[in-house]
Amino acid sequence: MDDWLGASPREVAAGLLDFGRSSELLSNDRKLVAKYAQKWVGVCSGEVKAAKDDLDSLLRKLDSRGIPRADTVVRFIEREQRTLIL
Repeated sequence: MDDWLGASPREVAAGLLDFGRSSELLSNDRKLVAKYAQKWVGVCSGEVKAAKDDLDSLLRKLDSRGIPRADTVVRFIEREQRTLIL
């Protein structure tokens, strides 16, 4: 089963919990906008690990801190939300 999942069930569960914490933080838009407006942020384990003006700088910062890209949610924090019509 580990071959199919790519990791042990325990590691997969831990990764899902970390992703859930990161998603919860990113859903709290107002706090992020107040602190990181017009910045790229990298969130891992429910914490903002780095914030930079451009994506390349953010990725370099995450790499220099040893934060795995595969476990990091990257998002640009816009000052004003866009209205999407589907």
